[in-house]
Amino acid sequence: MYNPIKTLKTNTIGTLNMLGLAKRVGARLLLASTSEVYGDPEVHPQSEDYWGHVNPIGPRACYDEGKRVAETMCYAYMKQEGVEVRVARIFNTFGPRMHMNDGRVVSNFILQALQGEPLTVYGSGSQTRAFQYVSDLVNGLVALMNSNVSSPINLGNPEEHTILEFAQLIKNLVGSGSEIQFLSEAQDDPQKRKPDIKKAKLMLGWEPVVPLEEGLNKAIHYFRKELEYQANNQYIPKPKPARIKKGRTRHN
Repeated sequence: MYNPIKTLKTNTIGTLNMLGLAKRVGARLLLASTSEVYGDPEVHPQSEDYWGHVNPIGPRACYDEGKRVAETMCYAYMKQEGVEVRVARIFNTFGPRMHMNDGRVVSNFILQALQGEPLTVYGSGSQTRAFQYVSDLVNGLVALMNSNVSSPINLGNPEEHTILEFAQLIKNLVGSGSEIQFLSEAQDDPQKRKPDIKKAKLMLGWEPVVPLEEGLNKAIHYFRKELEYQANNQYIPKPKPARIKKGRTRHN
């Protein structure tokens, strides 16, 4: 939403470039698609045969429609050029080594709780999300790439929580005294999100195994260490001095 044009270019031109490369070298391509292809769903939970409910001109359209057309391109290349594709529709994922300021709900809540700031909930907090731990996702992606499943497949945790429940859980796990602050609802924010993973269970033998609290504790530990590191290591970048060689000034 911050840079919709670059988001669209990455999802379209970027995917097109990769499909062209896969065609030339005979590679199998993995598309990291998203649950956002389902938009604000009218079907719950969402299975792979649901076509979605997306606003094509809303603030989230650059991502939602970008991923939808990326999937379209994958299957066009598969049918026309014989490129092998694997399409994973990834639902909310979290874990250590997330970027702390990426704006996702998990990183926002953990960072706010650790810093004693209010946890910001958009709308009433009754929207639902399903969160999977990163190692579960990686195992699912590896299983998908090693399979013969060329149709889209959901990878997510079907354990559903409201955003408000999730904020309260993170606050408790951190041991924070932060308040929960309600802000105006974001436009086109999906009200429900829960994957139907029957296909992944049946065709990949995959399902998430890491409990939510265990995964969150690992993520919180990582964020806490990162904040401590930043506080103790105030790194101020300095320009490199010019290097003199053979009578010329060179900058590296």
